[in-house]
Amino acid sequence: MSLLMNLNPQQRKRLHQIALVATFGGLLFGYDTGVINGAFSSLKADMALTPTSEGLVMGVLLIGAAIGSVCGGKLADFFGRRKYLLYLSFVFFFGALCSALAPNIASLLIARFLLGYAVGGASVTAPTFISEVAPTEMRGKLTGLNEVAIVIGQLAAFAVNAAIGSLWGHLPEVWRYMLLVQAIPSIFLLVGMWRSPESPRWLISKNRREEALVILKQIRPEQRAIKEYEDIIMLMDIEKENKLHAKGAFHIIFNTPWILKLLLVGIAWAAIQQTSGVNVIMYYGTEILKSAGFSERTSLICNVLNGVFSVGGMLFGVLYLVDRFKRKTLIVNGFAIMATLHLLIAVADYTMTGDIKATVIWLLGALFVGVMQGTIGFLTWVVLAELFPL
Repeated sequence: MSLLMNLNPQQRKRLHQIALVATFGGLLFGYDTGVINGAFSSLKADMALTPTSEGLVMGVLLIGAAIGSVCGGKLADFFGRRKYLLYLSFVFFFGALCSALAPNIASLLIARFLLGYAVGGASVTAPTFISEVAPTEMRGKLTGLNEVAIVIGQLAAFAVNAAIGSLWGHLPEVWRYMLLVQAIPSIFLLVGMWRSPESPRWLISKNRREEALVILKQIRPEQRAIKEYEDIIMLMDIEKENKLHAKGAFHIIFNTPWILKLLLVGIAWAAIQQTSGVNVIMYYGTEILKSAGFSERTSLICNVLNGVFSVGGMLFGVLYLVDRFKRKTLIVNGFAIMATLHLLIAVADYTMTGDIKATVIWLLGALFVGVMQGTIGFLTWVVLAELFPL
């Protein structure tokens, strides 16, 4: 029997609590990227957005996320995983308040940029934190929870927007209520991380070894904790002997052709995932359904189906598909089905009219999201994790 199976109830509970709290970073990722979907119609009318300002409102969050993800690794190494996630929870909260109270478009763009920065930082730090506290046998499962939390966050945003739209959709500034709800998950992340320990691996890297061992013993059997503690120290000593820590990541990458090749493949693969079309539905789903023929209130409610299919597709892929089929098989078939659904949506838009057109586009869009999340949506992160050396 493995040492993992000898975890006592308290150790198992503590491990799951830490992993669950860290996934609130992914939940905020999903919620903050999905909330603009339902709020956009009201926001566009209330602030009289032009096509340019519409694109800026949508895109500035992703610009902030790109910067946050680039800076996230270094800052998490400097402050620590736990402390940096605490700081990000404040940024999430402040950005949510500022976006809901924004008096003009410039203020809204700044607030959305801050939220994007927090999203990018959390997308890097939360999976790292989870992977460093999780036992090897549970690392894939627990780290995968962060991806599931992202789509659950998007579903929650769609559902909350639909509820708020149904109750207060007649108000011209209803978008403010929708954006304000973003602050609630950030409070949960703040409280949860406040009660969580620091990553043992990070503590050891800062020569805080006694603290690291105490934390490991909270989430591992004692013998397993000691063995893992010694393994981490040994690996860090090897890195120091080889002077890998002094060379820097870019020096190693650009002077090792096979690693550079893998990096370029990884970047290309991540870019392909993001250009699959899913973000169009996740960000503009309500607008698409309105243009197809649904009313604004009906569009908000029907858009929830996109979130349901997103969560359902990812869970089906993670729990059933990933261990039964080759990665390549799932990727090729996923792209083939998605391309077919894109074409069917286009055909429906050009050939149908009335309620039947809106219904068909709604169902095909939801099915597309489910297929995407059940194949390349989560497989991208699995492939990237398997592609690179430790």
